Amino acid sequence: MSVSAALRRTRPSIRVRLTLLLGGAVLACGVLLLVTVYALMRYLPDYAAPSTPLAPNAIPPGALVRPAMRSSIATRDDFLGVLLQVSGLALAGLALVAFVLGWIIAGRILAPVHRITSTARTVAGDNLHERIQLGGRRDEFTELADTIDTMLDRLHDSFEAQQRFAANASHELRTPLATTRTMLQVALAHPDDHELAVLGPKLLATNDRSITTVESLLALSRADHGITDPRPVDLAAVAEGALEQVRAEAAAAGVEVRGEPHPARVDGDRDLLHHLVLNLLQNAVRHNHRGGGARLSVEVADGSVTITATNTGDDLTAADTGELFEAFRRHRGRTGARGHGLGLTLVRAIARSHGGTAGAAPNPGGGLTVTVRLPEAAGPARDRSSAG
Repeated sequence: MSVSAALRRTRPSIRVRLTLLLGGAVLACGVLLLVTVYALMRYLPDYAAPSTPLAPNAIPPGALVRPAMRSSIATRDDFLGVLLQVSGLALAGLALVAFVLGWIIAGRILAPVHRITSTARTVAGDNLHERIQLGGRRDEFTELADTIDTMLDRLHDSFEAQQRFAANASHELRTPLATTRTMLQVALAHPDDHELAVLGPKLLATNDRSITTVESLLALSRADHGITDPRPVDLAAVAEGALEQVRAEAAAAGVEVRGEPHPARVDGDRDLLHHLVLNLLQNAVRHNHRGGGARLSVEVADGSVTITATNTGDDLTAADTGELFEAFRRHRGRTGARGHGLGLTLVRAIARSHGGTAGAAPNPGGGLTVTVRLPEAAGPARDRSSAG
């Protein structure tokens, strides 16, 4: 057992410590009061009683005499001694009452803490639905309980989202593997009916889909962990590279792609920013219609870099655009449900990892406009070369 663990075992509980603190404070105040009263009564009054004790048969009329088991008060010293004795007894009684009341008050004060602890112990037992819900007047304990409830709500939502994400990821990875297995089984069962020239491209396309999904999941994981070594990135160059990469797919889909990347620099990870821009363009091309268009712009204003991707396509609502940022959510319209459903999810995750935001709005004539805002690189970073 470590030294800290041993100290925690021997350390008294908070209730005991509060009781000792309250009772000790009352006892210290009582002792101070006793000393003060004794000093004042000793040195301030002018006692008329003789300084020598009187004989028992010479006690003057009117003198204070104690009954049996008590002594007479005939001198100043007698008076001060009795005062000290009586005050001491009163102080002892007061201290006893103070410790008892301190124990009761400490228990009432710590009752919300016990409730918080009990709820936390229940939650630790995999019951994320439990909440403290501490009532009463607004104080430090209710604020703490509300904060913990809010944290538990977020943990519960995050846990459910993680479960959904894991289930969807498993489905997305299992589907192409199952498709590949089926095609291979059919080809092996009827080898004369299948040619390699026909089967090969199908298997290659299925394999490419699996690779794309895995790469997106890895990029999403990197984005969720944040940027550990940000460097200045020439976002205009990144946009030009992504535009060139997507032009072949856009030409095959009959979509005209235009780019307007103005000079802009951000501090971040070049590979992740490339994923961000590429996913914006792929989303604009794949969720479009033949003869449609897509435009990508990069602009700098007021210390922030704005990346805007606009495309034509199906009519969307505000509710549709909100769901598009959820993992593995695809809009099913006239253009179908192409892609792996991680494009805009990855865009938002990368934007947040770079301290930015990502949002979308439907276009009046159909299609979508996705806007990403990132902080512009600091002044000294402008003079350095682009990372990568």
